[in-house]
Amino acid sequence: QSSVASLTSEPNSIMLVPAGDHYTMMDFATAYFRELQSIQGLKGMSAEKKRAADLVQHTKVPIQESLLRYSDSELNELATKNFKTLMRFMGDQSKLKNQNEVECIYEILQLCKEKESLHDEVYCQVIKQVTHNPNQESMLRGWLLLSLLTGYFLPSNILMPYATKFLQLASSDPSSTHHDTAKICQSNLRKNFMYGGRRHLPFPVEIEALLKGRGARQLVILMPGGVEYLTRIKTFTVAKELLQEICEQMGAGEQEEIQEFVLFAIRSDNKTVRPLRSEEYLHDYLLEDKLVTVTLRRLIWRTPLHFENKIYTDVHYGQMLWDYLNGRILLSHSKEMEMQVGILAMLQHWAKTEQQNSAPSREELKEYTPKTLQSSISPQALQNHVAMLLRTRQPLQPVNAKIQFIEHVMKLPFFGYNTYFVERVSDDTIPVPCFFGVNKEEIIVVDGITQAISCVIPLKELQKMRTLQPISAAGLPGIELNYGSAASPKTMWLELSQAKEMYHTIVVILDKTELHH
Repeated sequence: QSSVASLTSEPNSIMLVPAGDHYTMMDFATAYFRELQSIQGLKGMSAEKKRAADLVQHTKVPIQESLLRYSDSELNELATKNFKTLMRFMGDQSKLKNQNEVECIYEILQLCKEKESLHDEVYCQVIKQVTHNPNQESMLRGWLLLSLLTGYFLPSNILMPYATKFLQLASSDPSSTHHDTAKICQSNLRKNFMYGGRRHLPFPVEIEALLKGRGARQLVILMPGGVEYLTRIKTFTVAKELLQEICEQMGAGEQEEIQEFVLFAIRSDNKTVRPLRSEEYLHDYLLEDKLVTVTLRRLIWRTPLHFENKIYTDVHYGQMLWDYLNGRILLSHSKEMEMQVGILAMLQHWAKTEQQNSAPSREELKEYTPKTLQSSISPQALQNHVAMLLRTRQPLQPVNAKIQFIEHVMKLPFFGYNTYFVERVSDDTIPVPCFFGVNKEEIIVVDGITQAISCVIPLKELQKMRTLQPISAAGLPGIELNYGSAASPKTMWLELSQAKEMYHTIVVILDKTELHH
């Protein structure tokens, strides 16, 4: 029984697709179906083969027992009930009163979610009902259900080679009406095998759209700097695929650089922000209502930047500008910092179109100054400084001003850290409130006033972490960090409103830096 490895794009994940004539559903039925196990050898080979062929093809009559043998009578009962639901959904039996197609699909998926031991049974039932089905509409519905099943639930290791062989045969027949759906099933199964399947069952609106033949939905990704990226995502699109698509549009097609970007899901009702790991399914984070916005950010700065693409430049400028003005990059007040603020104000002014020959007003200068420094920098001194800069420098075109702004910001001492405002820490040597910064190498604790670094935790020393619930109704959530060596373990907890965002950001960074090593 030779089998050939069908390699996915991932070097370490192999799904075996059997070669030759082995591993057909008839072979599976002969070896594992209840009815054939009981008659094996009694009626001769040809009768057995004919019965196996009957058992793996469409029937108009509900099955009286599960196809697979279960010693548990409850599972047998659930299996026969499921077959009736399947027939109702496919239109082979009339629906119950007040029951619609969406409810039928839900019932089947919910059963698989609750009873892992029935995954193979449900797969066999659906494959049976789409095989030699004379009714086109009924068959299309069966395949639609199979496309959901493959994306959510894996068959067992025993059924897997037979199921993959079935899909391979179905997808390699271009004359059939379902060969495209079979290809989708293959892709869904491969992703499920690699990434673990979607966690949440689909919303009714998603199933309704699928039933109407709409397999993709529109999604707007908010990019830094106000750029909107319009795309279409499918039922089982993972973050990694969407990142690849967006980065290629920006001229950042190298895998190493794509790794440094992250999609964030932001809920508008409670303002929770959640970075998505590259193997997470987008639909698991999109709610039925329009409460979730998906945004893109660069999280890691290892690959050198390049500015041959306008969107790439605008996105990086937009992110750095927002971070600089809104306190995401820690800035301490000093004479030197005042000079930097002046240069960065001038570059922001030039980055606007048609501003090369004008001086910024005092209002504009305030807009160009980071919120955290507005109270400590004299508006008059800033105005004088910028006026002097404008007299002594050649104005730049907007795109060049943006590039210079980016290069200046990258030299700031705390650039590249994702910063979080922390209100309480278990270590009483750390003055609070303070800031925690996280980058690709370490977690730092920075004094809120002096900007002195009071603690550094290398990410490679982080052993374990968990989120903590607020202690009281008015309290803040927290994170507990376990770090250090086995010989000298340390624990620290911290309380901050962005606990979940910080926790998941660290997880994503660890995920991405591990891949890099």
